[in-house]
Amino acid sequence: MSDATDRNVCPTKGLNDELLLSPKTSLLLYNSYMNAEIITIGTELILGQIVDTNFAFIARRLAEAGVSVYYKTSVGDNEKRMAETIKLALSRSDVVIITGGLGPTVDDVTRPVLVKLLNLKLVLNEHVLKYMQTYFDQRNIKMPQNNVSQALVPNGATIIENKNGTAPGLIIPVAKKYIIVIPGVPREMKPMLTESVIPFLKANFKTEGIIKSRVLKVYGLGESRVDELIEDLFRDSQNPTIALLASHLETKVRMTVKAKNDIEAEQLLNLMEVKIRERLHENIFAVDDDTMEKSVAMLMTLKKLTLATAESCTGGLLSSRITDVAGASAFFIRGVIAYSNESKMESLKVRKLSLELYGAVSKQVAEEMAEGVRITSGTDIGISVTGIAGPGGGTLEKPVGLVYIALSTDKEVISKEFRLGGNRIWNKERTAQNALDMLRRHLLAR
Repeated sequence: MSDATDRNVCPTKGLNDELLLSPKTSLLLYNSYMNAEIITIGTELILGQIVDTNFAFIARRLAEAGVSVYYKTSVGDNEKRMAETIKLALSRSDVVIITGGLGPTVDDVTRPVLVKLLNLKLVLNEHVLKYMQTYFDQRNIKMPQNNVSQALVPNGATIIENKNGTAPGLIIPVAKKYIIVIPGVPREMKPMLTESVIPFLKANFKTEGIIKSRVLKVYGLGESRVDELIEDLFRDSQNPTIALLASHLETKVRMTVKAKNDIEAEQLLNLMEVKIRERLHENIFAVDDDTMEKSVAMLMTLKKLTLATAESCTGGLLSSRITDVAGASAFFIRGVIAYSNESKMESLKVRKLSLELYGAVSKQVAEEMAEGVRITSGTDIGISVTGIAGPGGGTLEKPVGLVYIALSTDKEVISKEFRLGGNRIWNKERTAQNALDMLRRHLLAR
């Protein structure tokens, strides 16, 4: 996709009466260290209807590129507040990266706001229009008339190609600064940032080495216990620095390093990771974006074992997480959801006497479920979960959050009791996580 034909010279004055500079000219002027600011646009963000994952992704990628981010703002689809936010950002940051508001609907006002704020003009870019028409033609869809608005480009702007949507990104020079606008849709934003925006910034600014993070994910130890075990590393280490981030499914140990280049960063992170692993051992189950289920899948595949699951209180969540991993079909044979007592007896060969004596939520029934699904499926391992997810169904003896997880092999059947005590969704998620962790530890010891 080509740039707007009139972008090289801007005859108008912009914010604070400073001339907008062309990207070609700016290459000669902006050879200095920079700081960036991120603005995410959308009323849905302000209302809490969606989580702002764009900021986390952009900030992380900028840090890895050695770009410092000092401020982040979210603002709704209100032209006055958007203009005020952008103006403030330009007053204190060298680069302002904006996501959102580039769509074709009436509430997508990022382009009009920038045009008015910077005293620019919108020019129909025939190259963008042709690209959009091709985009719709390839999908056998008639292009709506309102999409034409996305081909209106501010004069002086450079186009960022969008390979996954219709809205092009924009790079707008403002005196000795830049405004960079990219779509808010993550599948469009992410490749545009990594493939176009970051290389552009590296070409136009000096960067202060790189800032790189690595996250070790821990399960089986609470946040306070993790803190106790690595407290001296917290205290003594300045580079990398260490931080803890806790949730109900894991505790994250984040290491962040400043280095001259990627090789030095990796060396420093590796040294610190070794020290942390010496303290936390097998409680570390994954690194960075890896998950518990990915760790289990890797171990199952490595050891060439097969698996079947039997679920009651999780209703299929355990097998769903396992099958979220590409290639799970190599080891995952069967998943049985047995909610009622009748289904437990019919599908898993659980004894009626066990259900009558101990109840469906019991160590004995969990073990029979795991054994039954393993034998009927012909797998190396069977794992089962049964519990009281809530909010009802609990008693003094068996409260909400009581869960039993069992694992069966041809050599043994083991089971564990958990008392989670959260809400229904929390209990389901924690039960699935505990089951995966139990399986993971079994595989490590096997």
